[in-house]
Amino acid sequence: MVDGIARADGAGDPEGVVGSPGEGAAVVGVVGAGLIGGSIIRACLAVDQPVLVADRDATAVAAAADAGAVAGDLQRLRDEADVVFLCAPPAVIADLWQAWLQLTPTAGSAGAARRSIVMDVSSVKAPVVSGFSSADLPLATPDTVFQLSHPMAGRELSGWSAGDGRLFRDASWILTPHAELTAGELARSIGVVEAFGATVCCMEAGFHDRFAAITSHIPHVLAFAFQSLVDEVDRTGWRRFSGGSLRDVLRISSSNPALWNEILAGNTDQLVPLLRDLADRLERFDPATDVDGGQPRPLDPPPPERHVEVAMDAAIGEQAEALLATAEEGLHLDRWAIDAAGASLRLTFAPRLASTS
Repeated sequence: MVDGIARADGAGDPEGVVGSPGEGAAVVGVVGAGLIGGSIIRACLAVDQPVLVADRDATAVAAAADAGAVAGDLQRLRDEADVVFLCAPPAVIADLWQAWLQLTPTAGSAGAARRSIVMDVSSVKAPVVSGFSSADLPLATPDTVFQLSHPMAGRELSGWSAGDGRLFRDASWILTPHAELTAGELARSIGVVEAFGATVCCMEAGFHDRFAAITSHIPHVLAFAFQSLVDEVDRTGWRRFSGGSLRDVLRISSSNPALWNEILAGNTDQLVPLLRDLADRLERFDPATDVDGGQPRPLDPPPPERHVEVAMDAAIGEQAEALLATAEEGLHLDRWAIDAAGASLRLTFAPRLASTS
């Protein structure tokens, strides 16, 4: 355990991971105790990490408190939390951030000691970015800073009861560091995410939405469409006799419809061209030539390791572009360290999924 955080998989973190050396223990805050928020809370509790929770749903808050979290409101999180996750639909993230900015940490509170880091977990970024732009919201103030983020993990179920503290283990967790974020704040973000067992990658918001469209959103579109076909064709229930293939394809079609309506509507710029391309491929599909039973085409060889080093107390600045380019090159964060003097953060990105900080 380091500064109040230990990795969920039991591996130790190096000194100064979550907070810069001497800054003290980190406290995690969660706004929204549904599937993702509930999983974050459980992951924190599994390693004795202090975690505060706020939610409009009093039942969800009570359940989280029964599990060991501390119930609070947005003001308490503003006062006490060091890293906060906004686990809410994409369309309301800007409103939550604006409400957060309108609060001032209480004098003498832990939250006033250093900038708090606020991250969303939205699976589409265009509505979040648009909301910030429309309301002219800053990404950082003297006492708080926002960072786009997205854990590539989930289930077809929703609500507090669907949460699982192991949900993020070995999953990719996308961070979108921007120029105003300091290296120390990026280190804290990485430390918290890796404490949940996830592997970090850095990705630009627009690329993220295209990436998510291919890896998550289109599979959901296909499942919803195929479920509709099955419901129309199967009027007598013969699907009950089917094997695993049908169940595998239809599993995610039971996902929360209201949430997925919003996600898919928020990513139409990326989805529509890709779906048209897929529809054209299906129109031309020939079983005689297009089914070979082999492995997917080999990936292009990724570039060698990339190193990025930034002064701990300085804003990332132009280095943000180098960090964001790593995911497009097929690189994940492989290892990172703060030098002995606590002056600089060195990150190494490599072509593999395992994270070994």
